Amino acid sequence: MKTFFLENGKTYPLVVAPETDNSLEGLKNWIAKNHEDLEQKLLHYGAILFRGFDIQAPLDFEQVAKSIDADLKNDYMGTSPRDKKTDFVFSASELPPHYPIMQHCEMSFLPSAPRRLFFYCHTAPPFGGETPICDFRKVYKDLKTEVKNAFETKGVKHIRNYASPNTKARTGFQLKSWHDMFHTDDKKIVEEKCKEHDIICEWKENEGLRMTNKSNAFKTHPVTGEKAWFNHTQVFHIDAAAIEYDYIHKRQKRWETFKTELLLELMTFYKKLATDSNDQSMHVTFGDGTEIPKDYVQHIQDVIWENMSIYSWQKGDIIAIDNFSTSHGRLPYYGDREVMVCWTS
Repeated sequence: MKTFFLENGKTYPLVVAPETDNSLEGLKNWIAKNHEDLEQKLLHYGAILFRGFDIQAPLDFEQVAKSIDADLKNDYMGTSPRDKKTDFVFSASELPPHYPIMQHCEMSFLPSAPRRLFFYCHTAPPFGGETPICDFRKVYKDLKTEVKNAFETKGVKHIRNYASPNTKARTGFQLKSWHDMFHTDDKKIVEEKCKEHDIICEWKENEGLRMTNKSNAFKTHPVTGEKAWFNHTQVFHIDAAAIEYDYIHKRQKRWETFKTELLLELMTFYKKLATDSNDQSMHVTFGDGTEIPKDYVQHIQDVIWENMSIYSWQKGDIIAIDNFSTSHGRLPYYGDREVMVCWTS
């Protein structure tokens, strides 16, 4: 095997590629023989991209992920709609192609966030659809002192409002129903699951559900002791999507991205006027309930984009990510795209 980086000056992801044997079994055998070194490299770099191997199906992907970390899980408390492919492999997201998925550490708002994520490209899109990554340890270091201190002192409160099982979700306005989230109509089961994850659940009118939880804004890595930005402010904040699309349009320079950027700005303005922050489909405040200023969110996303690594998918790619140090997202695309995900505890 050979290792290298995709860009000069960027030390993530580390790429592992075959020199001779590109078979699935060859990759699994190499991982088994080099497991300890691979663990250390994943801790150091935050992400490892396996490229050029003969990975053809979700089960192939699952085998590779298990060879790196056998502790795969299939319980999901996040926000993206996903379809199940195998016992542990899911579609990465079923959100529409134009929809922005901002950089985030998976389920960072939960005390039980996954340690590791694995993504697999089954079909690479003809344009866009990258899954950028970012070293959130670097983001923590680069934040302005004023912003860092505010989050350190107050923490964050994540707010999610789920529609009733009888309400059809509207992308951009509502999340999926809590029935789709928890796969049950039993409110007691929902309440127990929320309690398990330190989430406060409130039943609203018309069978809606509000979920809120408070957490620290930063996470200390349990192995390396490094601090990282670790919350969903840049995802859940009402201003975040419009700020993100400004960056997206500057990168893609398409008529479609220009229109979407304008639409998001109008939608954000309207939602602020029409809906209380606690009733937004997703929102985040400081832990004491005070609003996080828009200029703080702008600064956070500026720092993230300065440190982001964007690479195009190739069919068969698998990337392993240390979720306690490294984020991921998705850029808009057109054409067919199929990327899958699995995760550990």
